[in-house]
Amino acid sequence: MNEREYEQVIAKLGSLREHLRRLEEDDYATAMYKGYSSDGLTLTEIMAEITTVSESVELLEERLASDPEQYL
Repeated sequence: MNEREYEQVIAKLGSLREHLRRLEEDDYATAMYKGYSSDGLTLTEIMAEITTVSESVELLEERLASDPEQYL
């Protein structure tokens, strides 16, 4: 992975982590209370999205960990 790709992965990882945080802290709580999130997702849809985003975060973290070069 070159430096440009590394920076893109870091940016994507940050975006995914923020999306996951919003799902877990905001949307999940709202759906538990109201039955749907502010985006209109049901609790089941939110849980599925949390799983998908968590898996994406893990994949990107593994990709960064497996890269022998460090760009810091």
